[in-house]
Amino acid sequence: MGLFDGSHSIAAVNWAGKIGLLAVPLWLLCVLSLKGESKGESVVKRPQKHTIGATATITEGSTGIPFSARIDTGATTCSIHVEKWEIEKRSRRPSENVGKPIRLQIQNEKGDRAWIETVVAGRVRVRSSVQKEEDYHGRYKVLLPLEWKGFKKEVLVSINDRTDMAYPLLIGRNFLRDDFLVDVSLDNPDDDND
Repeated sequence: MGLFDGSHSIAAVNWAGKIGLLAVPLWLLCVLSLKGESKGESVVKRPQKHTIGATATITEGSTGIPFSARIDTGATTCSIHVEKWEIEKRSRRPSENVGKPIRLQIQNEKGDRAWIETVVAGRVRVRSSVQKEEDYHGRYKVLLPLEWKGFKKEVLVSINDRTDMAYPLLIGRNFLRDDFLVDVSLDNPDDDND
């Protein structure tokens, strides 16, 4: 007897019929749940996203210092102006400093300064907007709490001398992701849009 003789065909049809009986209730359940969503009866409630403009005032959470910030959806991570930093038992090889304690002095556009003690969380190779296209340099990253209008998020921030930049803080996608919509027509950091 072959694989496709009459007895196997009948068994296959019976099995397919049983699966079909299971599929109908599942299909019906999906259709009914979609109908409920169209009436506003959705089970999953997504948090409302905040609308932020092209610039904003962002506070570094551990010091309470407010920064004038540029919102940049093209930047992967945030970057903050640091006047100076000291790594405990600093190695000549930058990659060996990851995980070591670091003390850094941040400064906003008004000259407000504060020291932060944290840990080097990583190192990244970057090219900034004020460099030539082929020039890259390394930056350390630290984990910092940032806050905008009561919304707080701890993110990786690269530390950098941003003296030549228009804004001492750059907000990248790692702060914006899942929580913000960017409206570039809102260019006032003190705008009350939420």
